[in-house]
Amino acid sequence: MEVNMDPKNLKSILPSKAKKNRFISLATALSLLSMMVVGLAPQVLPAGAAPTASGAAAAVKPSSDKPADKKETKPAPEPVIENVVNVQPETLVDHPSEYLNKNIRFTAQFFNYNNLAVDYKPAMRSSKNYLSFSVLREHSKVPLSELKLAMVNPKDEKDPLTNLLLKLKEKDEIEVTGKVFATALDEPWVDVLRLKLIKAAPDEKKPEGGSLPAKDEEKKK
Repeated sequence: MEVNMDPKNLKSILPSKAKKNRFISLATALSLLSMMVVGLAPQVLPAGAAPTASGAAAAVKPSSDKPADKKETKPAPEPVIENVVNVQPETLVDHPSEYLNKNIRFTAQFFNYNNLAVDYKPAMRSSKNYLSFSVLREHSKVPLSELKLAMVNPKDEKDPLTNLLLKLKEKDEIEVTGKVFATALDEPWVDVLRLKLIKAAPDEKKPEGGSLPAKDEEKKK
């Protein structure tokens, strides 16, 4: 069905040029206003959406200039020595076969370093890799030479054990933990696995030059 529209009627329906301009200006103003409102409002991202470049830059905190603290290196824990039997040095000397292949521990006074426990073929411990020392008999100044004590030389000069071995002196009380590896000559031969200083002997003070002990001075008078 065709509808004939009079041009005059069309002019009445269509807006005039002035009205068009007003409509366009109003639409432009509304558009600019909406853009300003959107620019001022905080951006809300849907869950899981990646932030824009500007948003990501704002979220990154400035890195600190201070270097990260280094973790302190703790010394390695000492290996556990199991099934240790406490024994008196003299008892060990009297019954060496009873302690063969057993871990033992005793306390005694240090005497000196020597070569008693090294380079003996039936109970071989090479002096290239081991050191030997003796302890004193209980309540005596005589060394217990029947007790052979061999210990691996520490390789690191900074090892605390190296410092201990250098400072040991006669009559220092020490704790020895070791394993009886042989009974050659019917004597106990011990691999020293751990050595501790229990009590340092007092330093012997020598009289100053030219002075005499009080008793000698009385005799001199």
